[in-house]
Amino acid sequence: MKQPASRLTPTLKRPPDRADALRDFPCRIVATDQALYRVVRSGRLPWWFGSTMDGRFDLALPKGTCYVAQEALAALLEVIGPGPVTPEFVAARRLRTLFVPQPREVADTCARRASRYGVTAEIGTIVPYNLPQAWAHRLDQAGFGGVAYWLRHDPARARGYAFFGKAGDRRRWRRGHERAIAGPLMRHLHREHGITIYHPPSASQLRFVD
Repeated sequence: MKQPASRLTPTLKRPPDRADALRDFPCRIVATDQALYRVVRSGRLPWWFGSTMDGRFDLALPKGTCYVAQEALAALLEVIGPGPVTPEFVAARRLRTLFVPQPREVADTCARRASRYGVTAEIGTIVPYNLPQAWAHRLDQAGFGGVAYWLRHDPARARGYAFFGKAGDRRRWRRGHERAIAGPLMRHLHREHGITIYHPPSASQLRFVD
């Protein structure tokens, strides 16, 4: 029997043409006491709002988007993916525990009521990012401070947040607590998801043949 078309193609719809059509879109408040997690390169400031259009919910200049997760492992999974990962990659990055300086109202695409607007869970998984970026643009126009969505690489459905704002660093925001990724965090990641640090063989361990 032929499968319905909706099972064979993405079902995430385009956002409405007018921002005021999203006035009653479900929302969520990110409080100042809610811990958030972000993986950054060592020595970099954590509150970076990027506008390269390489991210799922990136906004074009002069605005940008900053991505965080509600759980530490989820933040790592979004950066690492299915793994494995090299020692150099791990050594060059840190996990930050962060808190927003003011409560932030975000559009909640995890809410079932979001389906009334044509949103499905694909907004957090679909590639390329054309549709999620179109939704980010319209939700920003509607006055939301970001998007709550289900993260792509965590089967446990951890929530991610994509915050909207002026492109660039927030130097005055608290930089939070920094942790190395190696050690307990990588052991936890291996225990839960089977991801390991891959040590490439050295030249002395290789045998070259003609």
